[in-house]
Amino acid sequence: MSTAIDSLLPPPSADTGPAPESRGMVARIVIFSAIVPLALLVAPVLTTQLIAERGLTPANVGNYFLFELGGISLASLPALWWMRRFTSRKIATVAAAVFVAGNLLSTVAPGIALLFATRLVTAMAGGALMLLCLNAAGASANRDRLFGWWIAGQLVLGAIGLSLLPRLFAGFGLNAFYLLMAAMMATAFPLAFRFDAPTIEPTHGDGRRGGLLLPAVAMIAVLAFYIGLGGSWAFMSVIAARSGLKPLPVADTIAIASLLGIAGALLATFLGGRAKRWMALSAGYALLFGAVLMLLGRLDMTAFAGAAYAFKFSWTFTLPFILAAIAARDTSGGIMAWINMVIGFGTSIGPVITGRILGSAGAGVMLAFCAAMIAASFVLLLLIESGAVTRGKNMR
Repeated sequence: MSTAIDSLLPPPSADTGPAPESRGMVARIVIFSAIVPLALLVAPVLTTQLIAERGLTPANVGNYFLFELGGISLASLPALWWMRRFTSRKIATVAAAVFVAGNLLSTVAPGIALLFATRLVTAMAGGALMLLCLNAAGASANRDRLFGWWIAGQLVLGAIGLSLLPRLFAGFGLNAFYLLMAAMMATAFPLAFRFDAPTIEPTHGDGRRGGLLLPAVAMIAVLAFYIGLGGSWAFMSVIAARSGLKPLPVADTIAIASLLGIAGALLATFLGGRAKRWMALSAGYALLFGAVLMLLGRLDMTAFAGAAYAFKFSWTFTLPFILAAIAARDTSGGIMAWINMVIGFGTSIGPVITGRILGSAGAGVMLAFCAAMIAASFVLLLLIESGAVTRGKNMR
């Protein structure tokens, strides 16, 4: 029995890194990375309130979330400059202060243009904190586990927000969201003073070995992963409706699937450092690929529920291992900054691409495309995990 378990454990030299992370560092990574993207995690209830209170059109709501999501992604560009010149403590302190101020200013922004500008600056400050969290988790001796906590914290806070915010909106209006964001960050502010993450180093050393190949393969792998997710998850209810399933059971199924997403992330934290990463990636991608294929054809409620549960569980289970595999090969720390931007871009562009395929060619072609994107991402991740890309080997 012990031999079987030992065979799943990585060799001591397989994933070198600093000493095991402290509880304080885990808390900083989980708390900051959960607060920053909350607007996106509670988008359904926030959208309703924006339309009801601010009178936004659907197009303006789309623009609102473009600034929220785009700001977090755009933080990657200046990060390549400031993460080489300032300590993580200074960056975290300034970013947290700007985030609090931006949310407070959002409560008094008189017009849509000023609100959008305020949300952009606030989101960029949040994006800086998210990058510090990604960089710190990636430099940890147990990347897999920390990335699992990274996504689990977001899912848990998002679920709490979806339940709590409608009640707060009923009593205090839209400003309740901004005040809540400011209060949470202000409460977490003392953690910024002790934020310890490595700075980004020049990448010329890696350039001699792998050039731009590793960053390119890593970004394509993550982009393909999120494009594959985009069509399958964003249009899950549309696929169910085309099979004649009733909206209410479908909505309940998707809500339960979100809880399984939390379970998937928590399982990743448990297996992090215990199971071999390539095995976890293989299992996660296989389940995700199978979930997409289950959506093909005419569905009954049982088949749809099985696909939705498997999809959400495998998505959140696989993502921590994807990020850990890339971070393990990123000796400079610079690639994770680009990955942050790719995640935001893939999240927004995925439904656009797959939505057009759905409208022009149908659900079957769209799902086949999503499955192909997931399979391509898996192949690229295996190349990264094996070290073939880092060492500059030919991809055969």
